[in-house]
Amino acid sequence: MDTATRALLIAFTGWYKRHAGDDPEHAAADELTPLLGTMFEVTNGALRTPTAEVLENLVASLDGDLELEALRPQLLDALEHYLDFAVETGSWPGTDAQIAQSADVLERAYELTTGLLPYLLDALNDIDDVPAEIERAAFEALTARIRSSQELADHLRTVLDEGADSSTVSGALALERVLGVLSVAAYPALLPGLSTARVEEMLDVAAGVTAAEAREARPATDRILAGFEFDGILQPGVDEDADRLIAAPGLRPALADALIDLAEEWGLLTDDEANPHPDGTALQVKATIADTKPAEWRRLLFAADADFGELHLALQLAFDWSDSDPHEFTLADEPGTVLTTVDLLEGLAVEDALDEDEVELGELFVDVGDEVLYRYGQDDVRRLVVRLERIVESSDQVLPRCVGASAGIDVGEADRLLSPLRLR
Repeated sequence: MDTATRALLIAFTGWYKRHAGDDPEHAAADELTPLLGTMFEVTNGALRTPTAEVLENLVASLDGDLELEALRPQLLDALEHYLDFAVETGSWPGTDAQIAQSADVLERAYELTTGLLPYLLDALNDIDDVPAEIERAAFEALTARIRSSQELADHLRTVLDEGADSSTVSGALALERVLGVLSVAAYPALLPGLSTARVEEMLDVAAGVTAAEAREARPATDRILAGFEFDGILQPGVDEDADRLIAAPGLRPALADALIDLAEEWGLLTDDEANPHPDGTALQVKATIADTKPAEWRRLLFAADADFGELHLALQLAFDWSDSDPHEFTLADEPGTVLTTVDLLEGLAVEDALDEDEVELGELFVDVGDEVLYRYGQDDVRRLVVRLERIVESSDQVLPRCVGASAGIDVGEADRLLSPLRLR
């Protein structure tokens, strides 16, 4: 490792210690920095410029390296913090667009690592239907007598229930592996070029199990998959799919439907329906201090999938408040519903108390005119009405932004105050 890299890692360590503070959810610096050093070695120093291409190549290089793959979640955590460090300190002067692309690479990699099975199951919604006669022929070719996606779902449920005990770690892991393998079999374009064994290894990493637990799950996994091969639901692939199990093309839409039915029944799908806004949507809100004359306000632009925790921080920064007192959001039309930080939830004497970090803005700001009330501290001076003004169908800006303010307020300065949130 060259001197410049060592100096950069020393600077990162100091920055990270200040960033992490005493937060127990952050890894210790003496755990994170060596991992970052390893990734500098893997990239031959290219990581000093953490562009999307460098990060994509780095993430791809982890595949097949069993030692590094086992540390994948920690490595991605180190990379996410390093990107924040590089941008905040200026060691990498990337443009807003470059920074956003790099953050997207890491977000996608983290999703494929920690939430691989939901990702695979969610993707099944994109499979196109096949003509009825092709599907009928695929069902008739099965050894088991199955003639519809509902019958296929019933068959899968029976085999999985009988094949593994989901109340045990090994049984639950076997079921996750099988569901993942079935998902890839129904949609071979997922995880292209990876063998069935490699898909199972990735699912094991995402599940966070030990090597011993993975070995214990092997017999049940093999038994269930062998049964599905005997039924004709799975078959060995050919050519580029030679090392993976696939489903016949005519069976794939029905298998996808059956898996989605089971995933919904077992609560395995991510719930995006609460936020009706498409990916890439931005929401423009106007936050006005209640009962001020003339009105004092800020106009802010957020990603629709940003959470209310980010809105809280943006309000504090945009109004130049100190974030030293308790706060809460309430719905204008449902005053009994409160969103606030986790540490205050238990003390709230309300029935519908929610964690603000778990609720996306798009879930409550659906139509122009929707309002949320924000109270900071106990006095009435710092009460805000936050109203949805505009829905922007697509935005390539790095958000949040302050795009307007009442008379006497420097909009550029208010926007600059939000810059730390654009590094998150």
